[in-house]
Amino acid sequence: MSVESIINQGGTFVFDPMISSMTPDEFLSAYGDSINTIALVAKSEAGSTYFPSSTAPKDPRYGETFSSFAQILSDIGVEVYAMLHGNVDGFFSRDPNFTMYQTNGTAIENFVCPNQENYWFYLSEIAAEIANRNAVTGLILSDILYPRNTTCFCENCRRTFSQDMGIDRDFSADYLSKRPEILAKWQQTRVGAIKNTISSIVNRVHQERKLEIITEMLIDPQTNYFNGASEHFGQDLPTYTQVSPHILLHFYPWSPFPSSEAEIEQLVGNMAPIIERMTTTKNSLFMWAPSDASFQLARVLQRALGSEFIFFTEQQPRSYLDRRTLHLQLGM
Repeated sequence: MSVESIINQGGTFVFDPMISSMTPDEFLSAYGDSINTIALVAKSEAGSTYFPSSTAPKDPRYGETFSSFAQILSDIGVEVYAMLHGNVDGFFSRDPNFTMYQTNGTAIENFVCPNQENYWFYLSEIAAEIANRNAVTGLILSDILYPRNTTCFCENCRRTFSQDMGIDRDFSADYLSKRPEILAKWQQTRVGAIKNTISSIVNRVHQERKLEIITEMLIDPQTNYFNGASEHFGQDLPTYTQVSPHILLHFYPWSPFPSSEAEIEQLVGNMAPIIERMTTTKNSLFMWAPSDASFQLARVLQRALGSEFIFFTEQQPRSYLDRRTLHLQLGM
Protein backbone atom coordinates (compact mmCIF):
# COMPACT_ATOMS: atom_id res chain seq x y z
CA MET A 1 0.00 0.00 0.00
CA SER A 2 1.03 3.63 -0.47
CA VAL A 3 0.33 5.83 2.56
CA GLU A 4 0.81 8.91 0.40
CA SER A 5 -1.65 7.72 -2.23
CA ILE A 6 -4.35 6.89 0.30
CA ILE A 7 -3.91 10.16 2.18
CA ASN A 8 -4.19 12.01 -1.13
CA GLN A 9 -7.45 10.14 -1.81
CA GLY A 10 -8.90 11.33 1.48
CA GLY A 11 -7.92 8.57 3.90
CA THR A 12 -7.37 9.46 7.57
CA PHE A 13 -4.18 7.89 8.90
CA VAL A 14 -4.03 6.03 12.21
CA PHE A 15 -0.57 6.42 13.72
CA ASP A 16 0.68 3.79 16.16
CA PRO A 17 4.38 4.16 17.00
CA MET A 18 4.59 0.44 17.75
CA ILE A 19 3.88 -0.57 14.15
CA SER A 20 4.51 2.54 12.07
CA SER A 21 7.50 2.58 9.75
CA MET A 22 7.82 6.34 10.38
CA THR A 23 8.63 8.43 13.42
CA PRO A 24 6.37 11.42 14.17
CA ASP A 25 8.99 13.78 12.72
CA GLU A 26 9.25 11.72 9.53
CA PHE A 27 5.47 11.61 9.19
CA LEU A 28 5.18 15.36 9.66
CA SER A 29 7.94 15.99 7.14
CA ALA A 30 6.22 13.81 4.55
CA TYR A 31 2.53 14.55 5.16
CA GLY A 32 2.17 17.48 7.56
CA ASP A 33 0.99 19.77 4.76
CA SER A 34 -1.39 17.17 3.32
CA ILE A 35 -3.62 16.23 6.26
CA ASN A 36 -6.47 17.89 8.10
CA THR A 37 -7.29 15.01 10.45
CA ILE A 38 -5.37 12.13 12.01
CA ALA A 39 -5.90 9.43 14.63
CA LEU A 40 -3.16 8.67 17.15
CA VAL A 41 -3.17 5.53 19.28
CA ALA A 42 -3.10 6.58 22.94
CA LYS A 43 -3.62 3.21 24.65
CA SER A 44 -2.04 0.19 22.99
CA GLU A 45 -3.07 -3.46 22.70
CA ALA A 46 -0.34 -4.15 25.25
CA GLY A 47 -2.35 -2.09 27.76
CA SER A 48 0.30 0.63 28.06
CA THR A 49 -0.24 4.28 27.24
CA TYR A 50 1.69 6.53 24.92
CA PHE A 51 1.23 9.44 27.32
CA PRO A 52 1.98 9.96 31.03
CA SER A 53 -1.02 8.42 32.81
CA SER A 54 -1.98 8.38 36.47
CA THR A 55 -4.12 5.28 35.82
CA ALA A 56 -2.41 2.93 33.36
CA PRO A 57 1.24 1.90 32.87
CA LYS A 58 3.21 4.15 30.53
CA ASP A 59 4.89 2.46 27.59
CA PRO A 60 8.64 2.33 28.33
CA ARG A 61 9.61 3.27 24.79
CA TYR A 62 6.79 5.46 23.50
CA GLY A 63 5.39 6.87 26.73
CA GLU A 64 5.57 10.50 25.58
CA THR A 65 4.77 10.03 21.89
CA PHE A 66 1.03 10.64 21.95
CA SER A 67 1.09 13.80 24.06
CA SER A 68 3.92 15.49 22.18
CA PHE A 69 2.70 14.50 18.71
CA ALA A 70 -0.91 15.51 19.46
CA GLN A 71 0.23 18.94 20.62
CA ILE A 72 2.38 19.56 17.55
CA LEU A 73 -0.42 18.48 15.23
CA SER A 74 -2.95 20.65 17.04
CA ASP A 75 -0.60 23.62 16.84
CA ILE A 76 -0.48 23.36 13.04
CA GLY A 77 -4.27 23.03 12.76
CA VAL A 78 -4.68 19.25 12.40
CA GLU A 79 -7.65 17.68 14.19
CA VAL A 80 -6.52 14.77 16.37
CA TYR A 81 -8.58 11.74 17.37
CA ALA A 82 -7.18 9.55 20.15
CA MET A 83 -7.63 5.78 19.74
CA LEU A 84 -7.94 3.51 22.76
CA HIS A 85 -7.80 -0.27 22.63
CA GLY A 86 -10.39 -1.50 25.09
CA ASN A 87 -10.78 -5.15 26.04
CA VAL A 88 -7.57 -6.10 24.24
CA ASP A 89 -5.18 -5.28 27.08
CA GLY A 90 -2.05 -7.33 27.61
CA PHE A 91 -1.30 -5.69 30.96
CA PHE A 92 -4.67 -5.88 32.73
CA SER A 93 -5.50 -9.33 31.37
CA ARG A 94 -2.66 -10.82 33.45
CA ASP A 95 -4.84 -10.37 36.53
CA PRO A 96 -6.73 -13.69 36.87
CA ASN A 97 -9.74 -11.82 38.25
CA PHE A 98 -10.14 -10.00 34.93
CA THR A 99 -8.91 -12.59 32.43
CA MET A 100 -11.38 -13.79 29.81
CA TYR A 101 -12.06 -17.53 29.56
CA GLN A 102 -13.33 -19.93 26.92
CA THR A 103 -16.17 -22.31 27.70
CA ASN A 104 -13.62 -25.09 28.29
CA GLY A 105 -11.88 -23.06 30.99
CA THR A 106 -8.94 -21.99 28.84
CA ALA A 107 -7.73 -18.46 29.52
CA ILE A 108 -7.64 -16.10 26.53
CA GLU A 109 -4.41 -14.17 26.47
CA ASN A 110 -4.54 -10.38 26.22
CA PHE A 111 -8.33 -10.10 26.60
CA VAL A 112 -10.14 -8.59 29.59
CA CYS A 113 -13.69 -9.71 30.35
CA PRO A 114 -16.15 -6.92 29.42
CA ASN A 115 -18.46 -7.88 32.28
CA GLN A 116 -16.17 -6.27 34.86
CA GLU A 117 -17.44 -3.01 36.32
CA ASN A 118 -14.03 -2.05 37.68
CA TYR A 119 -12.55 -2.33 34.19
CA TRP A 120 -15.25 -0.03 32.80
CA PHE A 121 -14.13 2.58 35.32
CA TYR A 122 -10.46 1.92 34.53
CA LEU A 123 -10.98 2.58 30.81
CA SER A 124 -13.15 5.59 31.63
CA GLU A 125 -10.43 7.19 33.71
CA ILE A 126 -7.84 6.68 30.97
CA ALA A 127 -10.21 8.24 28.45
CA ALA A 128 -10.90 11.15 30.82
CA GLU A 129 -7.16 11.75 31.21
CA ILE A 130 -6.79 12.00 27.45
CA ALA A 131 -9.73 14.36 27.17
CA ASN A 132 -8.54 16.57 30.00
CA ARG A 133 -4.81 16.74 29.30
CA ASN A 134 -4.39 16.57 25.54
CA ALA A 135 -5.30 18.58 22.45
CA VAL A 136 -7.78 16.18 20.86
CA THR A 137 -11.01 16.55 18.89
CA GLY A 138 -12.43 13.15 19.77
CA LEU A 139 -11.85 9.59 20.95
CA ILE A 140 -12.03 6.32 19.03
CA LEU A 141 -12.95 3.27 21.11
CA SER A 142 -11.48 0.18 19.47
CA ASP A 143 -11.77 -3.44 20.61
CA ILE A 144 -14.70 -3.00 22.99
CA LEU A 145 -15.85 -6.57 22.47
CA TYR A 146 -16.01 -10.25 23.28
CA PRO A 147 -13.80 -12.21 20.88
CA ARG A 148 -16.42 -14.88 20.16
CA ASN A 149 -19.77 -16.27 21.33
CA THR A 150 -18.01 -18.92 23.41
CA THR A 151 -16.82 -16.23 25.83
CA CYS A 152 -16.74 -15.24 28.59
CA PHE A 153 -16.87 -18.11 31.11
CA CYS A 154 -14.83 -16.57 33.90
CA GLU A 155 -15.95 -17.09 37.49
CA ASN A 156 -17.68 -13.71 37.60
CA CYS A 157 -19.67 -14.38 34.41
CA ARG A 158 -20.62 -17.90 35.51
CA ARG A 159 -21.69 -16.79 38.97
CA THR A 160 -23.78 -13.78 37.98
CA PHE A 161 -25.50 -15.45 35.02
CA SER A 162 -26.26 -18.71 36.84
CA GLN A 163 -27.76 -16.74 39.74
CA ASP A 164 -29.88 -14.62 37.40
CA MET A 165 -31.15 -17.65 35.49
CA GLY A 166 -31.33 -20.20 38.32
CA ILE A 167 -29.07 -22.68 36.50
CA ASP A 168 -26.02 -24.68 37.53
CA ARG A 169 -22.86 -22.58 37.83
CA ASP A 170 -20.88 -24.98 35.61
CA PHE A 171 -22.94 -24.34 32.47
CA SER A 172 -21.21 -24.43 29.07
CA ALA A 173 -21.63 -22.99 25.60
CA ASP A 174 -23.05 -26.34 24.49
CA TYR A 175 -25.62 -26.20 27.31
CA LEU A 176 -26.70 -22.73 26.16
CA SER A 177 -26.93 -23.72 22.48
CA LYS A 178 -29.55 -26.35 23.36
CA ARG A 179 -31.73 -23.88 25.29
CA PRO A 180 -32.72 -20.98 23.00
CA GLU A 181 -34.42 -18.87 25.69
CA ILE A 182 -31.42 -19.05 28.01
CA LEU A 183 -29.05 -18.45 25.07
CA ALA A 184 -30.99 -15.31 24.11
CA LYS A 185 -30.65 -14.02 27.66
CA TRP A 186 -26.91 -14.83 27.59
CA GLN A 187 -26.49 -12.80 24.43
CA GLN A 188 -28.47 -9.91 25.91
CA THR A 189 -26.21 -9.96 28.95
CA ARG A 190 -23.11 -9.73 26.76
CA VAL A 191 -24.59 -6.86 24.72
CA GLY A 192 -25.41 -5.15 28.00
CA ALA A 193 -21.80 -5.44 29.20
CA ILE A 194 -20.52 -3.81 26.01
CA LYS A 195 -23.16 -1.09 26.30
CA ASN A 196 -22.18 -0.41 29.90
CA THR A 197 -18.51 -0.17 28.96
CA ILE A 198 -19.21 2.40 26.25
CA SER A 199 -21.70 4.34 28.37
CA SER A 200 -19.26 4.54 31.27
CA ILE A 201 -16.55 5.96 29.02
CA VAL A 202 -18.88 8.43 27.29
CA ASN A 203 -20.33 9.71 30.56
CA ARG A 204 -16.94 10.08 32.22
CA VAL A 205 -15.33 11.83 29.26
CA HIS A 206 -18.23 14.25 28.92
CA GLN A 207 -17.69 15.30 32.53
CA GLU A 208 -14.38 16.72 31.29
CA ARG A 209 -15.15 17.81 27.71
CA LYS A 210 -17.91 17.25 25.18
CA LEU A 211 -15.64 15.37 22.79
CA GLU A 212 -16.90 13.32 19.87
CA ILE A 213 -16.66 9.61 20.65
CA ILE A 214 -16.47 7.03 17.86
CA THR A 215 -17.00 3.33 18.62
CA GLU A 216 -15.71 0.47 16.46
CA MET A 217 -17.87 -2.42 15.24
CA LEU A 218 -16.41 -5.49 13.44
CA ILE A 219 -18.38 -6.49 10.32
CA ASP A 220 -17.15 -9.63 8.55
CA PRO A 221 -18.86 -12.22 6.31
CA GLN A 222 -17.25 -15.09 8.23
CA THR A 223 -19.02 -13.93 11.38
CA ASN A 224 -22.31 -13.08 9.61
CA TYR A 225 -21.93 -9.33 9.26
CA PHE A 226 -24.09 -7.21 11.62
CA ASN A 227 -26.03 -10.11 13.12
CA GLY A 228 -22.77 -11.84 13.92
CA ALA A 229 -21.32 -8.69 15.44
CA SER A 230 -24.09 -8.83 18.03
CA GLU A 231 -24.05 -12.61 18.51
CA HIS A 232 -20.30 -13.09 18.70
CA PHE A 233 -18.81 -9.79 19.81
CA GLY A 234 -21.66 -8.21 21.79
CA GLN A 235 -21.59 -5.29 19.33
CA ASP A 236 -25.29 -4.74 18.68
CA LEU A 237 -26.15 -2.00 16.19
CA PRO A 238 -29.47 -0.84 17.74
CA THR A 239 -27.73 -0.65 21.11
CA TYR A 240 -24.76 1.19 19.64
CA THR A 241 -27.03 3.85 18.16
CA GLN A 242 -28.34 4.51 21.68
CA VAL A 243 -24.97 5.09 23.32
CA SER A 244 -22.53 6.08 20.58
CA PRO A 245 -23.17 9.13 18.39
CA HIS A 246 -20.65 7.92 15.80
CA ILE A 247 -20.02 4.30 14.77
CA LEU A 248 -16.77 3.11 13.20
CA LEU A 249 -17.65 0.32 10.76
CA HIS A 250 -14.67 -2.00 10.41
CA PHE A 251 -15.64 -4.06 7.37
CA TYR A 252 -13.80 -7.26 6.47
CA PRO A 253 -11.21 -7.32 9.26
CA TRP A 254 -10.64 -11.06 8.75
CA SER A 255 -11.68 -11.55 5.12
CA PRO A 256 -10.52 -10.13 1.78
CA PHE A 257 -12.14 -6.81 0.95
CA PRO A 258 -14.55 -6.89 -2.05
CA SER A 259 -12.72 -6.75 -5.35
CA SER A 260 -15.30 -4.97 -7.52
CA GLU A 261 -17.93 -2.26 -7.42
CA ALA A 262 -20.55 -4.92 -8.11
CA GLU A 263 -19.65 -6.63 -4.83
CA ILE A 264 -19.85 -3.31 -3.00
CA GLU A 265 -23.27 -2.65 -4.54
CA GLN A 266 -24.45 -6.09 -3.45
CA LEU A 267 -23.19 -5.44 0.09
CA VAL A 268 -24.98 -2.09 0.22
CA GLY A 269 -28.16 -3.64 -1.13
CA ASN A 270 -28.11 -6.31 1.55
CA MET A 271 -27.54 -3.59 4.15
CA ALA A 272 -30.65 -1.57 3.27
CA PRO A 273 -32.45 -2.27 6.58
CA ILE A 274 -29.22 -1.57 8.47
CA ILE A 275 -28.71 1.76 6.71
CA GLU A 276 -32.18 2.84 7.83
CA ARG A 277 -31.23 2.19 11.45
CA MET A 278 -28.16 4.39 11.15
CA THR A 279 -30.04 7.53 10.15
CA THR A 280 -29.82 8.89 13.70
CA THR A 281 -26.07 8.46 14.05
CA LYS A 282 -22.91 9.23 12.07
CA ASN A 283 -20.61 6.55 10.73
CA SER A 284 -17.07 6.21 9.45
CA LEU A 285 -15.09 3.31 8.00
CA PHE A 286 -11.92 1.62 9.27
CA MET A 287 -9.41 -0.50 7.36
CA TRP A 288 -6.22 -2.28 8.26
CA ALA A 289 -3.44 -1.82 5.69
CA PRO A 290 -5.64 -1.33 2.61
CA SER A 291 -4.27 -1.63 -0.90
CA ASP A 292 -4.85 1.28 -3.24
CA ALA A 293 -7.49 -0.79 -5.07
CA SER A 294 -9.39 -1.75 -1.92
CA PHE A 295 -9.31 1.85 -0.70
CA GLN A 296 -10.85 3.04 -3.96
CA LEU A 297 -13.67 0.55 -3.43
CA ALA A 298 -13.99 1.67 0.19
CA ARG A 299 -14.65 5.17 -1.15
CA VAL A 300 -17.58 3.73 -3.12
CA LEU A 301 -18.87 2.25 0.12
CA GLN A 302 -18.25 5.56 1.89
CA ARG A 303 -20.44 7.41 -0.57
CA ALA A 304 -23.21 4.83 -0.30
CA LEU A 305 -23.24 4.94 3.51
CA GLY A 306 -22.55 8.63 3.92
CA SER A 307 -19.45 7.84 5.98
CA GLU A 308 -17.54 10.82 7.34
CA PHE A 309 -14.01 9.36 7.45
CA ILE A 310 -12.11 6.33 6.25
CA PHE A 311 -9.53 5.65 8.94
CA PHE A 312 -6.69 3.36 7.90
CA THR A 313 -3.50 1.87 9.30
CA GLU A 314 -0.21 1.34 7.56
CA GLN A 315 0.06 -2.28 8.71
CA GLN A 316 -2.08 -4.97 10.26
CA PRO A 317 -1.75 -5.17 14.05
CA ARG A 318 0.97 -7.46 15.33
CA SER A 319 -1.71 -9.60 16.94
CA TYR A 320 -3.56 -10.07 13.64
CA LEU A 321 -2.95 -13.79 13.08
CA ASP A 322 -3.67 -14.74 16.69
CA ARG A 323 -6.80 -12.62 16.74
CA ARG A 324 -8.04 -13.94 13.41
CA THR A 325 -7.65 -17.48 14.72
CA LEU A 326 -9.52 -16.59 17.88
CA HIS A 327 -12.33 -14.55 16.32
CA LEU A 328 -13.01 -17.13 13.61
CA GLN A 329 -12.35 -20.10 15.94
CA LEU A 330 -9.92 -21.62 13.47
CA GLY A 331 -8.52 -24.94 14.64
CA MET A 332 -10.58 -24.80 17.83
